[in-house]
Amino acid sequence: MRRSPPPGFEPEGLAPPPLADGPWPVASIALDVSGECNLACRYCAERATQPARPPMSESVLQDAWGFFASRPTPKGRSIHLGSGEPLLAMPILRSLDRLVREANDPSLSVHLTTNGTLTTPDVRDWLVESGWHIKVSLDGPATVQDRWRPHRSGEGTYSQVAETVVDLARRLSPSRFSVTAVLCRGSDPQEVLDDLVSLGVRRIQLIPVAHDREDFLPSSADIQRYERFIMRHARRHLESESWDDIPRLPNFRTPVFRLMGLANRRTSCGAGRSFVSIGPDGSIFPCFRLAGIDRYRIGRLQDGIDAAEICRFQRDGGRPYEERAACGRCWLAPLCGGPCFAVAEMFGPGGGRPLDLHYAYRAADATAAVWLVQQLRLRDPDRLLEFFPEDVLDALADSH
Repeated sequence: MRRSPPPGFEPEGLAPPPLADGPWPVASIALDVSGECNLACRYCAERATQPARPPMSESVLQDAWGFFASRPTPKGRSIHLGSGEPLLAMPILRSLDRLVREANDPSLSVHLTTNGTLTTPDVRDWLVESGWHIKVSLDGPATVQDRWRPHRSGEGTYSQVAETVVDLARRLSPSRFSVTAVLCRGSDPQEVLDDLVSLGVRRIQLIPVAHDREDFLPSSADIQRYERFIMRHARRHLESESWDDIPRLPNFRTPVFRLMGLANRRTSCGAGRSFVSIGPDGSIFPCFRLAGIDRYRIGRLQDGIDAAEICRFQRDGGRPYEERAACGRCWLAPLCGGPCFAVAEMFGPGGGRPLDLHYAYRAADATAAVWLVQQLRLRDPDRLLEFFPEDVLDALADSH
């Protein structure tokens, strides 16, 4: 693992402003609508760390909508559905769709993550027509997917999920459709990428597994293989005249635009600040990965967010990177924002091996990003604009 910065990296000017404690305007919420999943993924983080939960009722959905819709927030609000398998709760999803349509707010987006096994043709038609952003979990070719993400019966899931991915990738733009692949021990990122690209996917998130079983976690050889893979991906950007045929890897693109001082922050995400999760009983948590765990509850819908509890989380599990011993002396901190709160909290002191792995993969992405930015600044700096998020490009266009 790289513990020192890559040659030429200059962190000056990348440090974001400090964060204020206390309740923030809630710009995003996660709804735990199903409380369960229909698969038996071997590495399931929810099953390993979270208690069983019932499905969300219509009344709780209405309360959650009232909590969110009544709060003054800036533009760019979002609702996220991904705990368990949300398509198990289709009546709730259809109710949410009606609420979103009635709100008629162009700045409000809905993001749904699914395992792709319940997406019948009718469901896929509904998802396309909804306008929601859809993410499917698919870990790569059949030999990989069927090993790690089987049905409860033990039957493989690749053929079902691949059918869903092909259909949605054909009908939705990369801004609305993506695939997440979890990298476990032995997974070859190039093989995974090639399989997903062959299915038509243009935006792909590759993440290392988070689990407490050593035989599930990528080995040092797997990390080195990923480092070589992501550097090849960076070189492809430098050598290609057109990037249209290069798949988008968000975990690589993010440090590229953060190297230009965009969207840098002192935490890995907005959990416990601008983002909260609502459980099926109406409890409020900082993150959907912490939903259902009593010690992380920060409020209830009927009472709102508890200021004392949210401050406690922000100063403890959700503290910014400068208050973490390892991050304080790490070159990567301004580019990654520190560790995933859930991984750091749920896998032993400091997050243990899973957090070390997340650091290794983030460091690989950032090292390749530093190299590419340095090369483009010398050869073709205008091409760096192609890494800017779409909302940033829109804002730049509006300002001229």
